[in-house]
Amino acid sequence: MCATLGADVDKLIRVTQVSNLARAVVLDSFATVAIEQVCDSAEQEIAEAFPGLYMTFRFSPGYGDYPVSLQKYFLGELDAGRKIGLSANESYILIPAKSVTAVIGLSENPIEKRKRGCAVCNMRAECQYRRRGEHCGF
Repeated sequence: MCATLGADVDKLIRVTQVSNLARAVVLDSFATVAIEQVCDSAEQEIAEAFPGLYMTFRFSPGYGDYPVSLQKYFLGELDAGRKIGLSANESYILIPAKSVTAVIGLSENPIEKRKRGCAVCNMRAECQYRRRGEHCGF
């Protein structure tokens, strides 16, 4: 799946950064919450479209061992540029910024819901985020 709030949200945040940085930070935070709500709605639609199947959590390129370099391939397969105006730059950063790409697995068998986070991540030993004192968001 992929979703975006669109270029107008990015523009509003950039314009606000010039006049009121604190307000821009708040707008950016609200936009982050909004795109996550869009993704939650899409996830709910997927669940309703496939009753009786079990779903994994959303997993985006760049998290864990899912290479961010697959971002452009993913966008191409979804025809995201034409359908919703979503692309990625040479560093695989999504444009517009308030956008998400993700996969959700479906199974006929129950899926064990494991804890998420650095403590249980199979990439924790090699994680670039942890080396910088950060985390990927889980």
